[in-house]
Amino acid sequence: MSAKKQGGRKRTSKAGAKSGLRSRQWKRFLRGPDKELLDDLYVPALGEAVRYDRCCAYFSSSVLAAAARGFGKLIGRLIEMGDAAPTPAVRLVVNEELTTEDVRALTEERDLSGLEKALKRRFKNPKDLLTKRRLAMLGWLAKEGLLAVRVGVMRRGQGLVHAKFGVVTDPAGDAVVFNGSGNESARGLMGNYERLEVSTSWDDPERHGEYAEEFEALWKDEHPDVHTVTL
Repeated sequence: MSAKKQGGRKRTSKAGAKSGLRSRQWKRFLRGPDKELLDDLYVPALGEAVRYDRCCAYFSSSVLAAAARGFGKLIGRLIEMGDAAPTPAVRLVVNEELTTEDVRALTEERDLSGLEKALKRRFKNPKDLLTKRRLAMLGWLAKEGLLAVRVGVMRRGQGLVHAKFGVVTDPAGDAVVFNGSGNESARGLMGNYERLEVSTSWDDPERHGEYAEEFEALWKDEHPDVHTVTL
């Protein structure tokens, strides 16, 4: 099924109420630095998600702590799914402006057995671990194949990968799409003046298809302007 055809099914609970991402109305326009980026997008969307695709100029693991209420539910769901979880479930395309500590967390071999045991004991509510041990969590997500990062560079010229958009998908294939000025960091969520526009796959399948296909081209290193390499 092509990206433009996804999200056409209507999912309801046994009582007839809508569930997943369809269970709420999504504001079309959001603005930071007030809490609506977290409370009206990141936390509720990631809380229903099984996949998160994000293209951003800058990524910091601080976003895991800032949006722990949403990322915690996503990670808990992936752990519950076990081998059925998509791998990677979180896919990031970023430019080369990564912090040294995040690169080390993603690439260095570390003993993450303690974190894994703690997660298995508390997988229903891992947000505390995201807040207190975000670098270890970042490394664990990469180690388990649940998170992967590709770094983008321009095929020509001296520019940067500067586009910023995201696609959040739930188990039914429904998706929330957003784009705007915000980067994937705590400051982008809570500190900066940002503007984002939001749509859904069921109300605007063309916009969903446009961004989903753009991301796939970046992820597969098939984009005409951007070359991406795995971190």
